[in-house]
Amino acid sequence: MSFIYKVPSKTRLISGIAILAIGQLSLFYMGEFDTGGLGGFLAGFCTTLGFVLIVTRNKKE
Repeated sequence: MSFIYKVPSKTRLISGIAILAIGQLSLFYMGEFDTGGLGGFLAGFCTTLGFVLIVTRNKKE
């Protein structure tokens, strides 16, 4: 996970919020459009990655 710490803190926060929003919108529209298992996996992955980026925004290597 050390590669995440090389990204600047402000960039981690902004990209984390954007990725989290994309993941949540994907999960929201998953029932409307037939995305299948891969769509659910990618939406969950985006949500988790966005959350990790936001939580680690103040951490240093």
